[in-house]
Amino acid sequence: MNSSFITTDLEIKRIGQNILVARKRRKMTTTELAAKANVSRQVLMRIERGDASVGISKVFNVLNALGLLNGISSFVDPEMDRSQAIKEVRELRESSSNKSKKTDKVHTFSKNELNF
Repeated sequence: MNSSFITTDLEIKRIGQNILVARKRRKMTTTELAAKANVSRQVLMRIERGDASVGISKVFNVLNALGLLNGISSFVDPEMDRSQAIKEVRELRESSSNKSKKTDKVHTFSKNELNF
């Protein structure tokens, strides 16, 4: 199994566990939260178990019902993508450095060029 799939599965399970904890902290039953989120109780239980086959809109419905949906889009905000921003800055620096190396070359005149 590809390690990126393992990481994804672990994250999905963590999200499910976090939803379970949030529901219990709010002293809600699965029936209550499912009704508030407009999903079936079975779907909610699958989400809490970390079932990756549950549609993201259902997960978002549950997060919204728990009051946890606000700000979730910031996780994929391009302005917050630090690793890609760092890569882009490095590429710009390298590109700029290569351009300056080409333009910084000093022409050395031969004796023939110096004789007018």
